[in-house]
Amino acid sequence: MADVADLIYAVARSPWALFALVGLLVIDGFFPLVPGETMVVTLAALGASGHGPEPVAVLVVATAATMVGDGIAFLIGRSIHPARRVWMRGSKAQTALLWASGRIERNPGTILVGAKFLPFVRVAVTMTAGASGLPAWRYLVFSLLSATIYTAYHVGVAVAAGELFIADPFVGLAASIAFGILSATAIGGIHGMVTRAQRSRAAASVEHGDL
Repeated sequence: MADVADLIYAVARSPWALFALVGLLVIDGFFPLVPGETMVVTLAALGASGHGPEPVAVLVVATAATMVGDGIAFLIGRSIHPARRVWMRGSKAQTALLWASGRIERNPGTILVGAKFLPFVRVAVTMTAGASGLPAWRYLVFSLLSATIYTAYHVGVAVAAGELFIADPFVGLAASIAFGILSATAIGGIHGMVTRAQRSRAAASVEHGDL
């Protein structure tokens, strides 16, 4: 067991760990089925306990990589409407696209920042921002803000857990990943409830108007 732990620590301290982090986060920007967030939390938690890269390095690298991945999604939306992408035709993706299209033009900053914490929604919002004709310079400002907040949140949680369980880094890692899953589930649940409530009010308004 000690040998396995030593191997994991060695990999985490290797420069290749940050290269892997960049690759995962870039892909995660337009294809949210890779463990980008988990890699951020893993490296930051191990770094906080002295067995990985410095959390500040994770924060800087992850923020930059997240912006690159989001930028690719933005360009995809600019060139090919997201609704035409094969992998965006599922029910979750289509729901996210409908939600994003109705809001991105009214308040792009708030939506781009808030959507970062919802995997399918954040990709749909970013692609919709590109398809909507949002100026690139405005998008870059919002992208920097959203990527920084999003990354700082995950690094902060990981560092807190890593320092709290510094004597047992793997317990800290498990705690930070568990917290991330629970918080993402809670945010997704709240988003779903708000969306359903808005749809119900809209349907009731239409029905009342018909009457």
